[in-house]
Amino acid sequence: MFHRLSSWWRALGVVLFSLASLVWPSSAGASSSTFSVVHQDAATTLTARGVARFHLGLAFSGPLNGTLSVAIYPLAVTRSGLAPIISGAGDSAAALASSGPVHLDCSAHATHTFTISLLTTRTRPVKEPCAARPLDLRLHCAGASCEGVYPLRLSIRSGSSTSTEWSLVALRSSRVVRPIALDWISSLGPASWTNPQRATRDFAVIARQQLPISLGVDYRTLASALNSTSATGAAWRTAFGRALTNPLHRVVAAPPSSIDFGGLAANGLSTQVALQLTLTSDLLTALNGRFVDSPLVLSGSPSLASLSALAGVGVRDVVVPEGALTVAPSTTLAWGAPFRVAGTPLLVLATDEPLTALAMDASIEPGRRAAMTLATLAFLHFEAPNAPSTRIVVVNAPLAYTSPAYLDQLFTGLTHNPFVRATSLTPSFDSSLVGTNSAPTTRSIAHGSDPAWSSHNVDSLRTLIGAVTSYANAVASKSVSQGLRVAVASAEIIGSSAARQALISSASARLDAQMTQFSIDPSAITLAGTGTALPITLLSRAPYPVTVAVHLDAEGITFPGGRTIATTLTSPATSLRVPIGGGHANNTTLQVILTTPNGQVELARAAITVRIAGASLVGYLLTLASLVVLGVWWWRTLRRGRKGRHAR
Repeated sequence: MFHRLSSWWRALGVVLFSLASLVWPSSAGASSSTFSVVHQDAATTLTARGVARFHLGLAFSGPLNGTLSVAIYPLAVTRSGLAPIISGAGDSAAALASSGPVHLDCSAHATHTFTISLLTTRTRPVKEPCAARPLDLRLHCAGASCEGVYPLRLSIRSGSSTSTEWSLVALRSSRVVRPIALDWISSLGPASWTNPQRATRDFAVIARQQLPISLGVDYRTLASALNSTSATGAAWRTAFGRALTNPLHRVVAAPPSSIDFGGLAANGLSTQVALQLTLTSDLLTALNGRFVDSPLVLSGSPSLASLSALAGVGVRDVVVPEGALTVAPSTTLAWGAPFRVAGTPLLVLATDEPLTALAMDASIEPGRRAAMTLATLAFLHFEAPNAPSTRIVVVNAPLAYTSPAYLDQLFTGLTHNPFVRATSLTPSFDSSLVGTNSAPTTRSIAHGSDPAWSSHNVDSLRTLIGAVTSYANAVASKSVSQGLRVAVASAEIIGSSAARQALISSASARLDAQMTQFSIDPSAITLAGTGTALPITLLSRAPYPVTVAVHLDAEGITFPGGRTIATTLTSPATSLRVPIGGGHANNTTLQVILTTPNGQVELARAAITVRIAGASLVGYLLTLASLVVLGVWWWRTLRRGRKGRHAR
């Protein structure tokens, strides 16, 4: 009996313990806390006393009952050595120093700022409240030998679990004589329009900055902004205008990466190459009256043929992705100066692709990403700290993939960063900078040519260009004319003939949709005679005025004022009174054709039956008979009157 009772209690204990495990979390789970870096000073200065301090702002999720520790690792000596830090894999070397743990439960806030001290000499322990206690890291170096970029490991231990993040910090002990020049380009591609609310927040961040910033604008984005009638579209336009209020903030043209400039030039369409560039300027001026700067920003893999085509229409300064070159400058020590492309007169700057990729890496929280961006720039300075000429870094980061928080942290950090200074793009193309700091004066493009165009591509595009030009010059709506030009320009792509033809057909359909809004009233017309004006009614469903030419043709009818009449359609129905001459007492067919002013595009046509009432042969006979009867009656009446007088 006792054996059965003890077994029953043991079983009950197991059940209760299992329930407790489900209901109450383990000490490790209960104490787990994750964190993110909301801010970190990317650079610090070592004082004469051998102390450098920087701040680290962390945001926590979960209970604050763990400990924070920071470790510092040996100086980064190669750029490739930064990659595992940025990716989160970390440094495989042994840490130089680790701080003592700081208890997080001292702070009641979900966000807290810590002070990290880098020390080259021994100091007395600081007695501070635990949450405010600095995290000390001892460096076994002195003065200039300490300068460089250090990896940092940030760890929070809660129970048996540990959360770890990696970052970078730059340390200097002396004045930086020649900082790196950073040309920052925030690109506005179509993706920035798909989330206009985020774009307006990005613009607000840029508007606050007193730094040179370039906005690389795709004409498709400007066309979408101009044509939008929504409240978000209006907010986008307003925020964009505010971002350009500061004269330090400039706009450069950044056409779509898919455009085949070389194919256009090869097929005798160089005017379209020029149009690709002027579209951005025209749309920007229509949007807020600003103009674009001269450098052109290219993306994708521009070919040598495309660069030559751009040079042929007067382009001189171009930014290209470094991936378009046979050797990426960021993989060498010979970077930072403009160069020539063999076979063209272009002056070229290459973007730094690793920095661009880091700026777009949404897997890294904005604060830590900004700190690592600035620390990477500092590392580039330390590659050649005594370079005789300024070295230039170009970053082209799409606005759609760089959050407002990241931009705010980055630009704020740039304001007081000793290793980097923000510069405008245009001065970086000074020809005197070519070949400075032993950089090559000429580089090669990796991509030689693009797929050829079919004859059908060329013929249909020529026809479309002529039709769009004719129609765009006739309409009073800039949004319609610019929208049609953008549709044509967007069809001039690199790719297969079939893909290009599909876009050309789509642009043609867009034009056709506009032209189907016009018609001519085909009702029959009856005129009392040839001296009567001919009434013609033109119909328009277009919500904008259109200047047109009306062409008239009819057998047996002459038009004293000419067979072509120019007029403007400003209402749903426009009536014309056309004087005519000639004609017979018969029916005739009037051909009416409505075209654009130069006659290139037909908008509508109609065949109208015209009846002219006139003096027919039967009419003449009846009139003559009437006169005979009247004459006989008058003669007989006269004779009766004479006989009556003789009888008296």
